[in-house]
Amino acid sequence: MKSPLRYQATDADCGKTSLVNALMYLFDREEIPPQAIDFITRVTGDCNLGINDYYRGTSANALSYVGVWCNDYLVHAGMPVRCKALRDDEVSFSPDSPLVLGLHSGAVAVCGCLVGVDHYVLITGYEEGQVRMFDPYYESYPPEHYTLTPTGVMWVDDQPFSHNRLVDAVVLDNPNAPSYSLYAKSGRDALLIWRTSDEPFSWHA
Repeated sequence: MKSPLRYQATDADCGKTSLVNALMYLFDREEIPPQAIDFITRVTGDCNLGINDYYRGTSANALSYVGVWCNDYLVHAGMPVRCKALRDDEVSFSPDSPLVLGLHSGAVAVCGCLVGVDHYVLITGYEEGQVRMFDPYYESYPPEHYTLTPTGVMWVDDQPFSHNRLVDAVVLDNPNAPSYSLYAKSGRDALLIWRTSDEPFSWHA
């Protein structure tokens, strides 16, 4: 059984929440090993956001390290998952970019973006120039904190298992877009995550 995707609990855990949401989107609840959630919780929150020592976000290095751990520990445990970290020019919606090719091949992507501050979101699909996105920062509509481009971002409130935004790809590729530009202050980074088999997976098997 699938669970609805989560919203972050604090202003700083968007990376952690988006990584957990990626697994929740790809796998049924009973297929997700508790060890994966524990590991994500331990290694994210490694980046000082400049407010105080306790206000910590997720770095690009932590994001890619989660991918390495999934490819090693989870794969060797039999979980049908594969990850690939992307940086800089690889993170774009140009037609043959690794990000687009990954999404078209069934991957989801945890992506850094800019919403006034650096932020992480989950991308669950891309077709006809439009991106299905789950933003883990909960807001009621109309938004109070994000300045959204009216013609480029659509609020979605009836797809809790997959997305809460539809965003035109040109918005994400625009370094000057007020919200959801992939050009985060800390640089462009993403983690592609695939489910490599549709066969049911039992962590306890």
